[in-house]
Amino acid sequence: MTQIFKKLPGSLSLQRGSIISDGAFYHYFAENKAIEPLYVLHHGIRGTQNVAGNKAKGAALGNSAAREVSNIQQTESAKLAPDAKLLVKFNLRFIDLEHILFACATGKNSEVDVSAFRAAFNDFIARAKNSDGLKEVARRYTRNIVNGRWLWRNRIIAESITIRVYEDNGANKAEQPVHEFDALSVPFNHFDHYSEQENNLANVVLAGMQGDRSASLNVEAIIDFGMGGIEVFPSQNYLEDKPKGFSRSLYKISNEKLERQTTNNQFLGQAALRDQKIGNAIRTIDTWYPDYGTIQKIIPVEPNGANLDAQEFFRIKDKASAFDIMKKIAELDPTSDDGMFLLACIIRGGVYSEGE
Repeated sequence: MTQIFKKLPGSLSLQRGSIISDGAFYHYFAENKAIEPLYVLHHGIRGTQNVAGNKAKGAALGNSAAREVSNIQQTESAKLAPDAKLLVKFNLRFIDLEHILFACATGKNSEVDVSAFRAAFNDFIARAKNSDGLKEVARRYTRNIVNGRWLWRNRIIAESITIRVYEDNGANKAEQPVHEFDALSVPFNHFDHYSEQENNLANVVLAGMQGDRSASLNVEAIIDFGMGGIEVFPSQNYLEDKPKGFSRSLYKISNEKLERQTTNNQFLGQAALRDQKIGNAIRTIDTWYPDYGTIQKIIPVEPNGANLDAQEFFRIKDKASAFDIMKKIAELDPTSDDGMFLLACIIRGGVYSEGE
């Protein structure tokens, strides 16, 4: 007889099943295939005030005396060289699903048979490792790698994108198998009709999830915007207490200390997409939530279906959250919609503890 758990263990945590590097930005000079790091530039600008005014102070009534017209800011930008394309590179590897369960203990919750839950979890993983459900999860991850979803705004403004994925098998890069894709021709809004190229690469992703330590990927995107010298878009930093007059901080690696009293523009560290931002994009594969048929919006895999774009939780109702599905893990079919969603959540990692 299968078991549905009334509660989850008081201490239940999963380590991330993917290892992702930051996506470093480079200038790519197609003529001689040379590359140079693309650095973030700190500089000042003099703009205008363009925010909703306070009628009581006359700002919305055209009274210039009520507000300063100019808007002096210090900001950061990432600019492409005039004769260059943008190159973005990151590395990716998955770990064996068997190693993802990090902690499973009673904690303050004594109502759960922890041994029974651990056994049910391990049994689900064993059933999932060779299932069609895990193969589909691997294919979906692969599609988001090769369609360039992880490039975010850079993808939106691109004229063309070439993505090359190298299998890191310990050989020199020139000797590694390479998978090449025209990213803008790979479907972005559905997970149907995988190409032979996608399936071949998905087999490498799947092998990593099944425990092949050599199944890691080097991913490169060459983005042609149809022009050079334009602004490109690494991740932005959230700063809770920004210095007065400072408008935007960009994510960078090999950071240089900012000299705030500088009298000229100042180059900082190399621009990059944060690993979490890349991870969020490639796990944007959830079409299994209850309202997908109506909404038709692919969302990132999150336990409660949290979505920042919509400012909504898509899995709170109908007991569709990963917390609810996890309680049925002993009887869950990994090829079902709930089974594939839970597999993707397990790969995502997180804390699923439940207690007082």
